[in-house]
Amino acid sequence: MTIVNAGDRVQLHYTSFAADGCVIETSGRREPMEFVAGGPEVILGVSRAVIGMRVGERRRIAVPPEQAFGFRDPKLQQLAPRLGVLEKIGAGDQLTAEINGCELDVWVRNASVDEITLDGNHPLAGESLVFEIEVMGRTPGTV
Repeated sequence: MTIVNAGDRVQLHYTSFAADGCVIETSGRREPMEFVAGGPEVILGVSRAVIGMRVGERRRIAVPPEQAFGFRDPKLQQLAPRLGVLEKIGAGDQLTAEINGCELDVWVRNASVDEITLDGNHPLAGESLVFEIEVMGRTPGTV
C-alpha cells in the first residue's frame, strides 16, 4: 500500500465530534470528501493528519482551535437594531450581510423584539474538535 504524501489528492470519509462527544457531521452516507493533503481546502488539522496514512487506514485525531476554525474574535460580533431584519429570524439562523461591498456569512447569536446580535465568527470557532478519519483513496500529486 502506498502512503499519502503532501500534495497527493486524497478521498476521505470522516466523522467530526464536539468536545462533549456529540457528532457534528459525518460523510458516511455520501461520497468521500476530496482534497489535497497538506493544502488549504479543509481545516489544517485534517489536511496535515492524512500525510503518512495509508489507503484504508483509520485514525482518531484531536484538532485544536488554531488548526480548525480559529479562535473567536469579539470584533466580529455586533449588536444591531432589528429594523429591516425578517421577523422570523431567530438565534442560530444564518444570514448573508453586505459590508463595504463584500458579502459575509453571519449567524444570529441572540434575538429580541428590538435587536439582534450578529456574529461573523464560524460557529465552531474556539472549539477543540475530534475527527475519526479513514483514507478511502489517493491520487499522487503532480509536484
